[in-house]
Amino acid sequence: MLERILAVICLIVLLPIYVVISISILIFSGTPIFFKHKRCGYKHMEFEMYKFRTMYFNNGPEITKYNDDRISGIGKILRKYKIDEFPQLVNIIKGEMEFIGPRPETAGVVKKYPEHFSYLKTTKPGISDIGSMIFKDESKIFKNIDINKYEDEILPVKNHLALITSENLNLFKKSMLIFLSILTIIHHKLSLRIISKFFLPYDEIEFREKLNYLLSENIF
Repeated sequence: MLERILAVICLIVLLPIYVVISISILIFSGTPIFFKHKRCGYKHMEFEMYKFRTMYFNNGPEITKYNDDRISGIGKILRKYKIDEFPQLVNIIKGEMEFIGPRPETAGVVKKYPEHFSYLKTTKPGISDIGSMIFKDESKIFKNIDINKYEDEILPVKNHLALITSENLNLFKKSMLIFLSILTIIHHKLSLRIISKFFLPYDEIEFREKLNYLLSENIF
């Protein structure tokens, strides 16, 4: 209930920004302003997740590629600073999501790989989690990986991070992850170092090496 109240307060405070963004999308990209997509949530219940629309209206694939020409000019700005996620405050108010929790996946992927989504039995999806921070620029990081390789190799990594996020998710840990979500936008590498030190298990050496390989960095 506390998160839903906080989401209402945030929505009221951010309302002027919502208006500016909505007008900008309308002017530079047309309608609709919002994008809705079905995702799998708590106890595998499907719900519609909301975002500000960042792509021109199209019938193309669901996966967004690096430098995808379907992304509008205003959409690139919204994606860069994660502003397109703001409408998910409505999902929190409706009780479908939380501020911190594993990012919701499509129902098709969850049904195809149920072994990776066991946490949905006890945890609601969220706006941000450790995986979404680490892979902030996902389309750029995985630009040369096809969908089959993504599902076979990357999905298990992301869902292991989702499990790490959902373990012992107390108020202090949530507060830290909310702070890190903001820091990720400002200074990505610093946020990764903090995640490495305080949130990733020290004994999972192979997993840390996998993250370093995927990011082409030596942070973890």
